[in-house]
Amino acid sequence: MHHKSGRKATARRIGARELRSIILKEVSSIREQLDIDVELDDEVIDLVVKNMPDPSQGPGKMKDFLNGPGSDSRVREVIAAGREDGSIDDEAAAPQEISKRIGDLAPTQLDIDLTKSIAFPLSRFDSLKKMISGGTQRIGPPGNDTIVINGGIIVDGHHRWSGLFSVAGPDGQIAAFDLGLPEKDAASTLAAAQAGIAATLDGGEPVPSAKVKPGTNILGKSQEDIANMIRSFVGKKSQAGEILSDEFAQMAIDDDAVASHFDIDRDSTAEDAKEAIIEKVASNLAAMSQPAEGSPDRTDMPQLDKAKGGVEAVVGALSQGEVNYKQPIAQESKESNSDLVLERWQKLAGLING
Repeated sequence: MHHKSGRKATARRIGARELRSIILKEVSSIREQLDIDVELDDEVIDLVVKNMPDPSQGPGKMKDFLNGPGSDSRVREVIAAGREDGSIDDEAAAPQEISKRIGDLAPTQLDIDLTKSIAFPLSRFDSLKKMISGGTQRIGPPGNDTIVINGGIIVDGHHRWSGLFSVAGPDGQIAAFDLGLPEKDAASTLAAAQAGIAATLDGGEPVPSAKVKPGTNILGKSQEDIANMIRSFVGKKSQAGEILSDEFAQMAIDDDAVASHFDIDRDSTAEDAKEAIIEKVASNLAAMSQPAEGSPDRTDMPQLDKAKGGVEAVVGALSQGEVNYKQPIAQESKESNSDLVLERWQKLAGLING
């Protein structure tokens, strides 16, 4: 015997006409929603397809697009959807942290500033000692002590590279994060980096330009020219301290490893020690690689540290293939999948009708 409270409620039966009416209302609602979504997606995707330059055109063209048509926040969302464009592998990277011989790297900046290169190694004796001690060198504060490269070119960290080069020479080893992007040329790599910066910025914020400050470029200069340039800075203040002070020179004389590295005699004067260091450093800097083919003007260089989340955010997005910086821009099956859903509802409605 069943108690009344335990009985199951009887389901209300509806006829074919009522069910068809419910389905058709749902179809109408889906169509309305799909029309809005597809139209919006098509509009934005079309904007990107028509205006985004091929990465081989370089970071300047990419920056112009990102700060023009690409400043639309919806476009930025498309750019940040590289893993949803129907071709996951097209921007796929093989990132890894490695140790790299600095003589095997080429800069992508057209200028390397002397003072930024020698400030730490020639002002802080502990920095100099560490840089010539051998092994893989991590240059910079913890968490930001690796440079960013892609194959054999430098993307970020030029002056940390040149700083180590100044005292360790081309055989020095530096800790680097290799993006492992499919493209290895400078133009495409830096264009991808510009898109990576844009993908981190909210609300269509402009992709920043590098500020060019008057400096002392050493790329392409002879050993003699660079030596004279260093002499002009001896005793002057840098961001790290006084360059080649008398105290610094005396420590170099008294330290066996440093004296041997720079061929400084034990009975040398401070001035002799300074000259020995200057000649060695000038020789090293004159041997630096020249900029890779396709390197842009300084104002078009990507400013990874200005991204939301800094260098780490851009590196992470690029290394995971999240940045949509080349064709295809969108997954072609997106609209067809929506059509399929709608078609199934329509067929259901038709079956009920029949």
